[in-house]
Amino acid sequence: MAVRKNLALIFKYLKLNIQKEYQYKTSFFLQILMMIANNSFFIIQWLIIFSVTDSLGGYGFNEVLLLWGISAGMYGVGHLFFGGAYHIGDLVYEGKLDVFLTQPKNVLINLICSQSSISAIGDILYVFVVLIIINATWWWYLAIIPVCIIGGLIYVSIVVCFQSLSFYIKRGNAVADMISTAITLFANYPPVIFNMFTKVILFTIIPVGFIIFVPAQYIFLGFNLWWILGMVGFAIFLCGLAFLLFKLGLRKYNSSNLMGGRV
Repeated sequence: MAVRKNLALIFKYLKLNIQKEYQYKTSFFLQILMMIANNSFFIIQWLIIFSVTDSLGGYGFNEVLLLWGISAGMYGVGHLFFGGAYHIGDLVYEGKLDVFLTQPKNVLINLICSQSSISAIGDILYVFVVLIIINATWWWYLAIIPVCIIGGLIYVSIVVCFQSLSFYIKRGNAVADMISTAITLFANYPPVIFNMFTKVILFTIIPVGFIIFVPAQYIFLGFNLWWILGMVGFAIFLCGLAFLLFKLGLRKYNSSNLMGGRV
């Protein structure tokens, strides 16, 4: 019952956030189109790279675009559905969590769903543009949806974990911003180019491995049930850890006693 209520809350927030932005139709569609265009520049980058080499560690043009497509999808899910996660540190620093604490909803879900980045719709649409370009088989279009959702949950969870540092240290969200940037940076390169030490980092602190490499290698380019179950298990673990760290952090929160409200 609680899961159903939280899911309903997530989609209600999404609907309201989209409706709010859709009041300015030109800006709404321009944000989406510009994001698709921005992502498309990376296609040109990889076309240039593969014009001088046949592969990167066994990864060809189509395989690298698949990595980029999954990366865009998880980024889109994270910023469209849970855009508030990236502002936790600012709210804590400014003492503006009060309005969320007074509402009869789960504080963390209420907070992270309170904002949406409309340009993230462009990221999600770009996933299917990539699949068309690489001439993907039909079932990839279906499988990419849960892959991006799970990847988005891992992405948001790790951001929340590091944003929760803001309860303990001043401007702790700077660490979360660096981790978020690192995820999007490493996600676009084949895993075979990284050494073992880097791979350990990419499967733990910066979990690009479970977000991008595992689904690409063991769902789309091959199949390994154990790696897939490991990805799902890691997502569940990280979601639970995010809730725990945020809850513990709330005990350190100092209210600013600001009067405010939300509609």
